[in-house]
Amino acid sequence: MRARYLSKRDSMKFLERLSKLNWASEIMGKRIKNVFQLAGEDFKIYKVGEYLLAEVGEIIFPTLHEEYNRELLDSFPSLVVDMGAVPHIARGADIMRPGVRGFRGFFSEGNLLLIRDEKNLRPISISLALKNLEECQAMEKGKIAKNIHHVNDKIWELVLEAKRLLERG
Repeated sequence: MRARYLSKRDSMKFLERLSKLNWASEIMGKRIKNVFQLAGEDFKIYKVGEYLLAEVGEIIFPTLHEEYNRELLDSFPSLVVDMGAVPHIARGADIMRPGVRGFRGFFSEGNLLLIRDEKNLRPISISLALKNLEECQAMEKGKIAKNIHHVNDKIWELVLEAKRLLERG
Protein backbone atom coordinates (compact mmCIF):
# COMPACT_ATOMS: atom_id res chain seq x y z
CA MET A 1 0.00 0.00 0.00
CA ARG A 2 1.23 3.46 -0.91
CA ALA A 3 -0.23 6.62 0.63
CA ARG A 4 0.39 10.12 -0.70
CA TYR A 5 -1.13 13.45 -1.60
CA LEU A 6 -1.48 13.88 -5.33
CA SER A 7 0.46 16.73 -6.89
CA LYS A 8 -1.56 19.77 -7.95
CA ARG A 9 -1.36 18.62 -11.55
CA ASP A 10 -2.44 15.05 -10.77
CA SER A 11 -5.22 16.35 -8.51
CA MET A 12 -6.52 18.53 -11.33
CA LYS A 13 -6.46 15.58 -13.75
CA PHE A 14 -8.36 13.43 -11.28
CA LEU A 15 -10.91 16.17 -10.57
CA GLU A 16 -11.38 16.69 -14.31
CA ARG A 17 -12.19 12.98 -14.70
CA LEU A 18 -14.55 13.26 -11.75
CA SER A 19 -16.34 16.27 -13.25
CA LYS A 20 -17.44 14.10 -16.19
CA LEU A 21 -19.36 11.74 -13.91
CA ASN A 22 -22.97 12.78 -13.38
CA TRP A 23 -23.10 11.44 -9.81
CA ALA A 24 -20.08 13.55 -8.76
CA SER A 25 -21.75 16.97 -9.08
CA GLU A 26 -22.09 17.14 -5.27
CA ILE A 27 -18.31 16.83 -4.94
CA MET A 28 -17.52 19.25 -7.74
CA GLY A 29 -19.71 21.91 -6.12
CA LYS A 30 -17.28 22.07 -3.20
CA ARG A 31 -13.89 23.67 -3.07
CA ILE A 32 -11.29 20.89 -3.10
CA LYS A 33 -7.78 21.82 -1.98
CA ASN A 34 -6.03 18.50 -2.36
CA VAL A 35 -6.59 14.82 -3.06
CA PHE A 36 -5.16 12.07 -0.87
CA GLN A 37 -4.55 8.66 -2.45
CA LEU A 38 -4.08 5.17 -1.05
CA ALA A 39 -2.96 2.73 -3.73
CA GLY A 40 -3.57 -0.99 -3.30
CA GLU A 41 -2.55 -3.74 -5.71
CA ASP A 42 -5.46 -3.43 -8.13
CA PHE A 43 -7.39 -0.42 -6.84
CA LYS A 44 -6.96 3.12 -5.52
CA ILE A 45 -8.80 4.99 -2.80
CA TYR A 46 -9.10 8.78 -2.87
CA LYS A 47 -10.07 11.18 -0.12
CA VAL A 48 -11.60 14.18 -1.88
CA GLY A 49 -12.87 16.73 0.62
CA GLU A 50 -15.00 14.69 3.04
CA TYR A 51 -15.75 11.99 0.44
CA LEU A 52 -14.03 8.66 0.01
CA LEU A 53 -13.89 7.34 -3.55
CA ALA A 54 -12.40 4.21 -5.08
CA GLU A 55 -11.10 3.37 -8.53
CA VAL A 56 -10.94 -0.09 -10.03
CA GLY A 57 -9.67 -0.17 -13.60
CA GLU A 58 -11.11 3.01 -15.09
CA ILE A 59 -14.27 3.04 -12.95
CA ILE A 60 -14.49 5.62 -10.15
CA PHE A 61 -17.19 5.21 -7.50
CA PRO A 62 -17.90 6.13 -3.86
CA THR A 63 -16.99 3.52 -1.27
CA LEU A 64 -19.80 1.93 0.71
CA HIS A 65 -18.68 3.59 3.95
CA GLU A 66 -21.71 5.70 4.83
CA GLU A 67 -19.85 7.93 7.29
CA TYR A 68 -18.03 9.43 4.28
CA ASN A 69 -20.47 9.05 1.42
CA ARG A 70 -24.07 8.94 2.65
CA GLU A 71 -25.20 11.84 0.40
CA LEU A 72 -23.56 10.34 -2.68
CA LEU A 73 -24.87 6.85 -2.03
CA ASP A 74 -28.41 8.13 -1.50
CA SER A 75 -28.31 9.83 -4.92
CA PHE A 76 -27.59 6.57 -6.82
CA PRO A 77 -30.30 4.46 -8.43
CA SER A 78 -30.58 1.29 -6.39
CA LEU A 79 -31.73 -2.28 -6.34
CA VAL A 80 -33.26 -3.72 -3.18
CA VAL A 81 -32.39 -7.39 -2.74
CA ASP A 82 -33.91 -10.06 -0.52
CA MET A 83 -32.00 -11.12 2.57
CA GLY A 84 -31.18 -14.52 1.04
CA ALA A 85 -29.07 -12.78 -1.62
CA VAL A 86 -27.14 -10.60 0.85
CA PRO A 87 -24.46 -13.12 1.95
CA HIS A 88 -23.72 -14.03 -1.66
CA ILE A 89 -23.42 -10.38 -2.77
CA ALA A 90 -21.27 -9.65 0.32
CA ARG A 91 -18.87 -12.34 -0.94
CA GLY A 92 -18.70 -10.76 -4.40
CA ALA A 93 -21.49 -12.48 -6.33
CA ASP A 94 -23.13 -10.58 -9.15
CA ILE A 95 -26.76 -9.51 -8.82
CA MET A 96 -29.29 -11.96 -10.23
CA ARG A 97 -32.88 -10.99 -11.07
CA PRO A 98 -34.67 -13.49 -8.79
CA GLY A 99 -33.08 -11.88 -5.70
CA VAL A 100 -34.16 -8.33 -6.59
CA ARG A 101 -37.26 -7.15 -4.69
CA GLY A 102 -37.40 -3.57 -5.90
CA PHE A 103 -35.96 -0.85 -8.12
CA ARG A 104 -35.36 2.74 -7.03
CA GLY A 105 -34.57 5.41 -9.58
CA PHE A 106 -33.84 5.21 -13.28
CA PHE A 107 -30.72 3.63 -14.79
CA SER A 108 -29.30 2.56 -18.12
CA GLU A 109 -26.87 -0.18 -19.05
CA GLY A 110 -23.39 0.72 -17.78
CA ASN A 111 -24.61 2.97 -14.95
CA LEU A 112 -23.47 2.46 -11.39
CA LEU A 113 -26.09 1.01 -9.03
CA LEU A 114 -26.25 0.82 -5.27
CA ILE A 115 -27.40 -2.54 -3.95
CA ARG A 116 -29.33 -2.43 -0.65
CA ASP A 117 -30.67 -5.16 1.61
CA GLU A 118 -34.47 -5.24 1.96
CA LYS A 119 -34.57 -5.35 5.77
CA ASN A 120 -32.52 -2.26 6.69
CA LEU A 121 -31.88 -0.73 3.24
CA ARG A 122 -28.16 -0.72 4.06
CA PRO A 123 -25.73 -0.44 1.14
CA ILE A 124 -23.99 -3.75 0.50
CA SER A 125 -22.57 -3.32 -3.01
CA ILE A 126 -21.75 -0.93 -5.82
CA SER A 127 -22.52 -2.65 -9.10
CA LEU A 128 -22.51 -1.96 -12.82
CA ALA A 129 -25.88 -2.31 -14.57
CA LEU A 130 -25.73 -4.89 -17.35
CA LYS A 131 -29.17 -3.90 -18.69
CA ASN A 132 -31.43 -0.85 -18.47
CA LEU A 133 -34.26 -0.51 -15.93
CA GLU A 134 -37.05 -1.63 -18.26
CA GLU A 135 -35.16 -4.76 -19.34
CA CYS A 136 -34.40 -5.65 -15.71
CA GLN A 137 -38.01 -5.24 -14.66
CA ALA A 138 -39.19 -7.47 -17.51
CA MET A 139 -36.71 -10.25 -16.68
CA GLU A 140 -37.58 -13.18 -14.44
CA LYS A 141 -34.10 -14.67 -14.21
CA GLY A 142 -30.53 -13.88 -15.21
CA LYS A 143 -27.70 -11.56 -14.24
CA ILE A 144 -28.61 -7.86 -14.16
CA ALA A 145 -25.61 -6.21 -12.47
CA LYS A 146 -21.88 -6.89 -12.01
CA ASN A 147 -20.58 -6.47 -8.46
CA ILE A 148 -17.53 -4.16 -8.41
CA HIS A 149 -17.32 -3.25 -4.68
CA HIS A 150 -18.98 -4.92 -1.72
CA VAL A 151 -18.82 -4.98 2.05
CA ASN A 152 -15.81 -6.93 3.32
CA ASP A 153 -13.84 -6.71 0.04
CA LYS A 154 -10.25 -5.40 -0.16
CA ILE A 155 -11.40 -1.78 -0.52
CA TRP A 156 -13.76 -2.06 2.46
CA GLU A 157 -11.08 -3.65 4.64
CA LEU A 158 -8.35 -1.18 3.66
CA VAL A 159 -10.59 1.77 4.57
CA LEU A 160 -11.28 0.25 7.98
CA GLU A 161 -7.58 -0.43 8.59
CA ALA A 162 -6.46 3.00 7.38
CA LYS A 163 -9.28 5.04 8.91
CA ARG A 164 -6.97 7.06 11.17
CA LEU A 165 -4.62 7.83 8.28
CA LEU A 166 -7.52 8.86 6.02
CA GLU A 167 -9.01 11.12 8.67
CA ARG A 168 -5.70 12.99 8.88
CA GLY A 169 -5.51 13.20 5.04
